[in-house]
Amino acid sequence: MKKIQLIRICLILVCFTLYFTNCATLETPNRLRKTIDLQGHRGARGLKPENTWPAFEEAIKYKMVTLELDTVLTKDKRIVIHHDSDTNPIICQNANGTEIKKTSLYELTLAELQSYDCGSKKNPNFPKQIPVPGTKLLSLEEFFEKVILAEKKSKEVYEFNIETKFPDDGSAPDSLVKEHTEKLIQIIEKYKVVERSTIQSFDLRTLTFSKSKNAKIKTSALFVPTYFQGFLMTIGFGNGYRETILSAAKDKQADIISPYFLYVTPKFVKESHDKGMFVIPWTVNTEKEMKRLVSCGVDGIISDYPDVLDSVVRPKP
Repeated sequence: MKKIQLIRICLILVCFTLYFTNCATLETPNRLRKTIDLQGHRGARGLKPENTWPAFEEAIKYKMVTLELDTVLTKDKRIVIHHDSDTNPIICQNANGTEIKKTSLYELTLAELQSYDCGSKKNPNFPKQIPVPGTKLLSLEEFFEKVILAEKKSKEVYEFNIETKFPDDGSAPDSLVKEHTEKLIQIIEKYKVVERSTIQSFDLRTLTFSKSKNAKIKTSALFVPTYFQGFLMTIGFGNGYRETILSAAKDKQADIISPYFLYVTPKFVKESHDKGMFVIPWTVNTEKEMKRLVSCGVDGIISDYPDVLDSVVRPKP
């Protein structure tokens, strides 16, 4: 009897979840953007080594609207394109093929970081990823120089979603967050891409510093749930968590709220739009979830697989 009751409860929860998260069954909210902002996550992490030029070229190949990337401040105060504030031995190695040690990027210069080969090792989490041996990390200036050439070649104009990264333990002082953000803005201004750039971060202090330095640059508030919060949202609960992040993003005057995709429901999108914020969830890698989010009325999608995103949002005849 208890087993039957448990099954019934599970079925009720599944039905509840489908009803409240399947956007296609409800009225679709109006997007704030005319077209969906397709963003290649770390360039195209699922296809080429992340945060490297080959990955950004892949995103360009599949006509992503926006190139998404991560940045860290180095020991010599340069902005390098890299996801973690520590080196990652899983995806980078020494030029001679030997393993690198996990080291804080704040202890390494740009030149030292660019001595690594970050293209030979295939990320085991992405079976479609093709290695590009000898690939080096990029400074943000080098990235923009390459983009300029790519735009001349393709006759396209790209947007940029640039994240500030800090230690995961939350130990970054205000001075570091401010310095990183201001140097990032200096480079954005230097390359005259203010109108095309967004600065995003999980550390919402970044948004405050960005707005005070150059209010014309869009800001995006990133949010990730705990495992427990994610579970509750998966089974149709967690509206309180959604309300919390909406308030936090609005308090920081964010132009965009960029949550993990589990947060997104029709109600969440509508309330975000009512507060004047675009909704661009991450990291969305399945066709099913992409279609659900499109039907929810999101303004953009961030994906490791630009090829899949392109085929879902721009289906070929």
